[in-house]
Amino acid sequence: MNNILKFFAALALSASLLQADLKTDLANINNSMLELNSSISTVELTSNSMCASLISLNQQAKDIVDTLIITNNNFSTPITLDDETLLLTENLFVTVASLSNQSSLLSNDITLLQADTDTSTLSDGISSMLKLSSDIGEMADRIGEMADNILIMSDNIGLMADRILETQVIQSENLLLTQNSVLQTQTNTLALVSVVETASYDISLDTLITEGNILVAKMVFVTLNPWNMSRELEDVQTDVNNYLSQVEQFKALLNTDMDQNTMYINSDTLNSLVNLSMIMTSIGVVMDGYGISIEASQIFTRESTLLDAMGSMLSLSEDIGKMSNSILEMADQILLMADNIGLAADQILLTQELQSINIATTQVSVLAAQQLAIGIIAASY
Repeated sequence: MNNILKFFAALALSASLLQADLKTDLANINNSMLELNSSISTVELTSNSMCASLISLNQQAKDIVDTLIITNNNFSTPITLDDETLLLTENLFVTVASLSNQSSLLSNDITLLQADTDTSTLSDGISSMLKLSSDIGEMADRIGEMADNILIMSDNIGLMADRILETQVIQSENLLLTQNSVLQTQTNTLALVSVVETASYDISLDTLITEGNILVAKMVFVTLNPWNMSRELEDVQTDVNNYLSQVEQFKALLNTDMDQNTMYINSDTLNSLVNLSMIMTSIGVVMDGYGISIEASQIFTRESTLLDAMGSMLSLSEDIGKMSNSILEMADQILLMADNIGLAADQILLTQELQSINIATTQVSVLAAQQLAIGIIAASY
């Protein structure tokens, strides 16, 4: 008996230490982001030192993104949520929103230096500014992914449901602020550019659009009821995860090519990016429909079936969130590779505006799905 008690005591101690490690990681990441925020707010750009300063900021941002990726990959145990963990998570969303705002202000400084800066230095500065903006956007994506992981791995959602929903509202508000600031940064920077040349990924984008439309069609034909709910949502989650893999593969191709190639942005490429974001909106609409069906049949559904279905809903919402983020990142990468931004600036800005609207709409649907799932899980405790 004593050995058994010691075993469970050791397990409890191990879980406690891992929880403490998570809180330390969250606090350290936030401190690094605050340091970057301070660096951006205090940096003084000049016509001669513009590139060196921006490259240094880029490195700080990249280090934070790398740390977020490592932290996300290290989740390996059930997490017991408490107010401190949720507060630390909220702080990350608030800080990344502040970071994006500071980068937007920094892009204004580049605009003021344009007249006194030679073309080569200005071009490098613009690329660095877009890269910084993209890194901050990825930072927000990785923080969102981390928040999803913490939620999915938590073992006391029911007890913390109200506090989790409050956190999600804060998360959603700050992600919207981040998106708007990133968009403003890119708008400011794009106004400075004008060059020309050639190359495109239209075929790959067309494939993604075709597969995305097939996915939407399959999701639309799913009818949920108390008997098939768990099975059908698990199948949908598999389909969405497979499509996410295709999106990630194309993003990886862009990452590889960024070091070697430039590309000419044509109207087809920009239209494809808008179409991808519209697919995400369609997926969000279908998710809203799933939510209505689940609420209508909830009282007739076995609790075990309902809980399995809600697990799939949380996984679904996580994958859809990742997909939305990846599509925005791809758009940023394509901009970084483009050498005719100035000639296509008006259409690029329209594309970004449409993307922002579509992805924001998707996020609202994902948030609603998460709230429904959390509410049902909480009610079962």
